[in-house]
Parts: sequence; structure tokens; C-alpha cells
Amino acid sequence: MRKWFSVVLCSTFFLLSMVVNSSAEISSAELLRILKEKGIITDEDIKKAEELKREDEEVVVKAARRPKSVNFKGRVQARYTSIENDDLSKVTSQKAFDESEFDGFAIRRVRLRWFGEVVDRWKYHVQISADGDQNADKLDPATPDYALKKEDIGLKLQDAYFTYDMNPYFNITVGQFKSRFSPSYLTSGPVLPLCERPLVIDKLARRREIGISIESAKSGQLDGRGHGTKVHYKPIYYAVGLYNGNKFNNMRNDNENFMATAMFVVRPSKYINFGVSYAYDHVGYDSETTVLGKAEEVEINKKKYYVFEVKDSKVGERMNIWDFNTALDAGPVHIQVEYVQQHGHGFDRAYGYGVQGQVDLTDKFQLTARYDEYDPNVKVDNTFDCRWYTAGFNWFLHGQNVKWQLNYTFREEMHGENVDNDALITHFQVLF
Repeated sequence: MRKWFSVVLCSTFFLLSMVVNSSAEISSAELLRILKEKGIITDEDIKKAEELKREDEEVVVKAARRPKSVNFKGRVQARYTSIENDDLSKVTSQKAFDESEFDGFAIRRVRLRWFGEVVDRWKYHVQISADGDQNADKLDPATPDYALKKEDIGLKLQDAYFTYDMNPYFNITVGQFKSRFSPSYLTSGPVLPLCERPLVIDKLARRREIGISIESAKSGQLDGRGHGTKVHYKPIYYAVGLYNGNKFNNMRNDNENFMATAMFVVRPSKYINFGVSYAYDHVGYDSETTVLGKAEEVEINKKKYYVFEVKDSKVGERMNIWDFNTALDAGPVHIQVEYVQQHGHGFDRAYGYGVQGQVDLTDKFQLTARYDEYDPNVKVDNTFDCRWYTAGFNWFLHGQNVKWQLNYTFREEMHGENVDNDALITHFQVLF
């Protein structure tokens, strides 16, 4: 009988607690006192009821331990550039801020990002830029001073994706994000050891796209090039993705084709890793903007398209890009090597590679150097075939949060007339 009364008491206790809290007419303590005076319950029953209430509260707290979160971070990179002003139209240049018009001070990157967890295992990431990166697609090429204005400050969506974290070796990412190709490209911009990524990555690697990727979780950078940052020491990293293939910020696929990528990095020990990446880009038949090559711009129904020359009744429909890489981290010495090759129907082979290294002299000062070689067409020898030799340093005033970088690049043309196009670049970076 006592056991039955205890069950009734517990139920009555929780129900009346809600009523009492809302009406404030009688407290739960007063109700228990009245029941005790009438001999309905004992001190032991009251104690058991309070223990049950505490257990219920602990369960509620545990289930809600990871609520929706919103985090914010940002960065500003101010740059000074000095380029020898020979005829730069005859030589290879980086895609951004690498023309004579940009001698002087500029804002290289301003990024603002929001990230967090919606519910357990569901993560989101949104990043916008307020700089000149990839601003050209907003402008008409016929605009006066187009070459200069295409790098002007403009607000642009960089990333917008969510990730379902099923387990450490199976994540699903959907949205607009960096296509999974090349450790150099996936290295976070704020921790780059030189002011820019290797030249061949700038020219041949895949970029941000809208699509889906199935991958393992990446708990840090894939190697130690980012001074003081966490390294992904797990034995493997893999990613397989399918994308529209028409560059980022095109909110739909403008043709019937897709781009596929696969990436695999293995780390047999904490000191070294090896990786390979592959991308297959199926080019459209009428207009396509992902092709690395010359295209004729035509206007159809008041819309402009890029139309490529037809060969063998086909329009360069297959593009294959391979990336082979390795990295060594041995105490204060860090070395990365990366080779990229592009070929396919309608494309002559292009290749390039970079060898770069960093030596940590102290916790706050690091020496850096890199050798770049790039040939956009192995069948043609001209001044676009180049070798770049870069040396510089990183001064970490407050880790990566406040950093000063300085690089000097001696640029040599492998064929043809030598062009004066050496460059001095310095970055000052603040993360917040």
C-alpha cells in the first residue's frame, strides 16, 4: 500500500508543481506539509520524491547540453605590392592583385564568417568577403578601366554550407564551399606560410563550387605549414565530391554537366604524409566558364556567353586534373611538394609544381621559401612558361592573429625574351 501511495505522490508532485508555479497560489513545500500532517505521506516518501525530481532534471540538462550555437570570426589583410612594370601581358601572373595597376597599398582580404552547430551533429558555416577577390563576374568587360575595377571592393558570398557529422570517417557537406582538391588549396588562408598559394594551385586547382562532398572529418590542417596550428594527425583523410562545375556564386547549374573530385591523403607517421587528388570536369557544349583557355564571347538573346571552338564535333568536353603531393614536418622544419597536371580532349597538357619550406627560428619568427614552375601548354614555348623563386619571412606578433609577412619573388621566363616582372609583396594580418 505504501508503495502505491508513493507512486501517486510522485505523479501528484510533478503535476501540481507545474500548476503551483503558474498560479503561485500554494507552494509545493506547503502542499507536502499538508499531506504529511494528514498522515497521507511520510518523510521517507518526500525524500524519494525529491530524488526522482533531481534525476529528471539531470536527464533534461544532459539532453540539451549542445544547443544551437552562433560563432563569429573575421580577418583583414592589408597589402603593399611593388612589381617591376615591364609588359606584364606577355608573362604569367597570379589571378588576383598581381598587375602593375596594383602597385602600392591594397586590401587583399576582408572576410567575415559565422559558424556553429544547429543541433547535435549538424553544423553550418557562412562566409562573406568584402574585398576584390573574384569580383570580375559582376562587371561588363567593356567597362572603362575593367582591369582595375574587376579587383575593386565588392561584397561576395564565399561559403554557405552545412555538414552532417555522422562519425569521424563519414561526414556529408552540402552547399557552396572549397572543392576538395589539393592540400594547398584547403589550407586556411590566414595560416598560409607565404602571401599567396603555389602558382600551379592558383592556375590549375579547382576552386569553390556548389555541390556535395562525402568525406572524413578534418580536425586541423593537413600538414604543418600553418605555424602553431592544429594538424590532422589521423592516418587517412578522404573526400569524394560532385559539383556544378561552373564556379561559385552561380546559384544553379547552367548546363547539363558536372564536375567530380576525389582526394586521398595518408599519414603513415606524424612526420610525413602523401596524397593524391583527381578532378574530372565535363565541359558544356555552348557556354562554360570553368575552362582554362580562350573563348569567344558572344551575345545571344541579350545574354553573353563564352563559346569554344568545335573540334571533331565536340567542344573540349573532358578535362582531367591530377594532383600529387607530400609533406614533411620534422621539428622546426616543414616542407611541402605538390605537382599538378591538366589534360583532356581539346586541351594540350599543362603542368606545374611547387616546392616550399618553412624553418621556425623562434616561436615568433619563421623563414620561408618556395620554388614554382608552371607551363600552361607543353606544345608551345613562350614567355608564359616560368620559374619563380620566392623568399621571405613571417613575424608572428601575436600568433596567427597578428602577423606580418614579407615575400620577394624573382620571376624567370623559361623561353623567349626575359621580362622584368619581379615582385615585392608584404601582408599585415589581423584576425578577430
